[in-house]
Amino acid sequence: MSNKEVIFCTLIFTSFIQLVEAQDVVLSPDKMLTLVPERIKGFRQVVDPKAMQMKIGTLTYTLCEKNFNDGKRTVKILLFDFKEATVMYNQATRKWDNQLTIESDSLVERSVITRNSSGWESFNKQNQTSQLFLGICDRFFLTMTGENLERGELRSILEMFPLEEFPK
Repeated sequence: MSNKEVIFCTLIFTSFIQLVEAQDVVLSPDKMLTLVPERIKGFRQVVDPKAMQMKIGTLTYTLCEKNFNDGKRTVKILLFDFKEATVMYNQATRKWDNQLTIESDSLVERSVITRNSSGWESFNKQNQTSQLFLGICDRFFLTMTGENLERGELRSILEMFPLEEFPK
């Protein structure tokens, strides 16, 4: 093998190792913010987004938060990367398996399945509050809450997330 070939192979191998290592660690706060929509049509961001990495004992996770409103309607988005905190991910998502679907005149609670994710949604028609909880790629946990917001509106905000781009 020539020197050029050795250098080329070394570069490729090094890039591959860096990619594998990057997938095996929790995302940085800055990278987490890129997974959450920057804007929501008709809403303005209420405060600057928050993102931080937390360590509890041997568990490490990243959290980011964005809040939007349009005067009377609000949306709060929390996204967690539990890559290095599998126990926390399992605790956050396990209760969906045993939840009963409810669809009445005043309340809707049911499971949600979408691109590489599954979760739970609820909508209280009386006070116009909606919630969406989603486990993504067996690693990320998303919560979205909406005040004075229909369930369909919260679902349309979910469509803005690049779920297919979330690391596995």
